[in-house]
Amino acid sequence: MSQQKDFSQDSERLLVYSQLCNVFYERELKFLLESELNVELLTKRLSSLSFYIKRAAELLISLSSPLQLDSQNGTWSAPQKRMIPSLKIAEKHNDSWFSRYAVMGLIIPIEKTVKDITCIRLDCIDEINHELKQFHVNEHGWFYFNGLPVKTAPTYTRIRACKALKDIMIAACCGHQWIATDKTYHRTLTLRELLLTSVINWSNLHKPLAINR
Repeated sequence: MSQQKDFSQDSERLLVYSQLCNVFYERELKFLLESELNVELLTKRLSSLSFYIKRAAELLISLSSPLQLDSQNGTWSAPQKRMIPSLKIAEKHNDSWFSRYAVMGLIIPIEKTVKDITCIRLDCIDEINHELKQFHVNEHGWFYFNGLPVKTAPTYTRIRACKALKDIMIAACCGHQWIATDKTYHRTLTLRELLLTSVINWSNLHKPLAINR
């Protein structure tokens, strides 16, 4: 009976793994086709795609997370808040939090509004300047500890970093979006963002996850 149970669990895990790999391949190839990458960079991305897709699938099915994994769509799911959860965070809250907890490798939420559509994205701190009270995240650049960007955002775009709270991080992982204060369709996370969801320390959001992999 024990062997049958193990076989059933292994079969189910393999099915989920295969579903995730398939949907990630379809999604990433579509992203690359629609991108404006030059031939050299496109070739580089394609050559590493298999590794990152397999890595993402392996990590996601082994996670202990407060979210529900939808293997057929390659997404995380959880109920969406009616109001944007990051709006409750004021600049003084961010300043206090980042002054205390900003460290290399910390996963944080980035609130981004483009033409009235607001979403929350994940990014990772990779540089800190305590003297200027600034930190840099991998994709979105430099921010002050109060969450405001150092450089002016593009036209029709508002962006700021926020302290990591559970409901804000959940919204980021699930791709929740809002138009003004109304919920709208979910955005699809990139493979990079999905990999970031696998290194969130849900038990202690102000500390990077200790990774022994």
